[in-house]
Amino acid sequence: MEFARVGKSEFRVVFTLNWKKALKTMLVLGLAVGVGFLPLEIDDAQRKCLMVFVGAAGLWITELIPPFATAIMVIVLDVYLLGLPRGDVATYLHPISSPILVLFFGGFILAVAATKHGFDVRLARAFVKPFGTRPSMVLLGVILTTALFSMFMSNTATAAMMIAILAPVFRQFEEREKFKRALVLAVPFAANIGGMGTIIGTPPNAVAASVLEKSGHEVTFLGWMILAVPIVLVLLLILWALLLAIFPPKRDRFDILFPQPLNVTPALGIVVVTFTITVLMWLTAGLHHIPPAVTALFPVMIFTAFGVLGREDLRKIDWDILILVAGGLTLGVSMQNTGLSDWLMSQIPFGSIPQILVLAVVAVISITISNFMSNTAASNLMIPIVMAISSLTPTLGAIGVAFACSLAMSLPISTPPNAIAFATRAVSTRDMARFGTLISVCGVVFVLVALHLFYRFTNVLGEMP
Repeated sequence: MEFARVGKSEFRVVFTLNWKKALKTMLVLGLAVGVGFLPLEIDDAQRKCLMVFVGAAGLWITELIPPFATAIMVIVLDVYLLGLPRGDVATYLHPISSPILVLFFGGFILAVAATKHGFDVRLARAFVKPFGTRPSMVLLGVILTTALFSMFMSNTATAAMMIAILAPVFRQFEEREKFKRALVLAVPFAANIGGMGTIIGTPPNAVAASVLEKSGHEVTFLGWMILAVPIVLVLLLILWALLLAIFPPKRDRFDILFPQPLNVTPALGIVVVTFTITVLMWLTAGLHHIPPAVTALFPVMIFTAFGVLGREDLRKIDWDILILVAGGLTLGVSMQNTGLSDWLMSQIPFGSIPQILVLAVVAVISITISNFMSNTAASNLMIPIVMAISSLTPTLGAIGVAFACSLAMSLPISTPPNAIAFATRAVSTRDMARFGTLISVCGVVFVLVALHLFYRFTNVLGEMP
């Protein structure tokens, strides 16, 4: 029996922990059910949707069960409580096959192939080496390279790769030398910021793009980059300046010794060609009119057909993230279809508040909750609500929330890249809290100003290309 391998004291501890977690989970679900009996002026469908929303929010915030499990619960409950009674099950199952999820899947496939065959290390060397050996320029090279990778790869995979590449550099520093902390913090912060640059860069972007598409405000791959990349570049320069000011380097020069990349193979050639073609097709979708999601299937077909990726490689994909995004999209669909999001927003007098202040309030709420829960889950909760604010254009609100969620990086638990950097033991929780919060505040202020200016003086946020 399995229990024979566990001591009585260990079993008692595990049982106690599970009992406490089960009790807390029941309290969250009980609160969700209780909300359904409040004397609110909403119809039956809205009441059911509100119960699902409160339950999902509580479980995503507390993480009493895995976030992807909460997402599955949302999909199942929406289908049974809202889809079946209306005879419209397909509406609540459609997000599972959303084009945005297909696009994200293709991005994951590209990242896994690049890592397996050494393309990522070669690219990192090509981009960082030209910055020379001066500490300030090396730091800039690390920031820009990390951000570039995170636009097309998972932020988590990017941070893990860059931390591994920089490991020999970290050993050149004393235990608490200031500039070492600058290099360590630069990786997760740049990964978080860089992910804002493309639709596939981070899940909140995918959530925003998908919700906008369903509401008739389609955002193309290139259109997102036209708006986001300039903002990302300025944020990266702000990050660079702040890290240099807070952690000035003591030495005049040092060099990064990159790990020896894997040998050149036919598989690597296939990865390079396919990666290049896919990105170019994404950037030129306005010319050939092939949807980005359809383009994302191209590397999937090539890599599996030619044996570049096998069954074991497919298991490395972050399937839980895809499930989490699907659950959030289903929640958004249910809130919009039942009118719950409109009702929630009608309870707050946003109409009498200037648009920039409304956006600021939304951004602060988003960045706060995203520090304590998955930024994907936070965007799943906030974007459908924000879309119902009449004083905000849908595109402005959705993108503002997505960017704010990506800027939440005050704690080791805020994002996986933060946790990876924290695991090096080169930075403390206090370091991350102080400097992560500083970057977040500076970043969200600039994003608010930039989005407001884009909205006032261009048509980018009105009808994005």
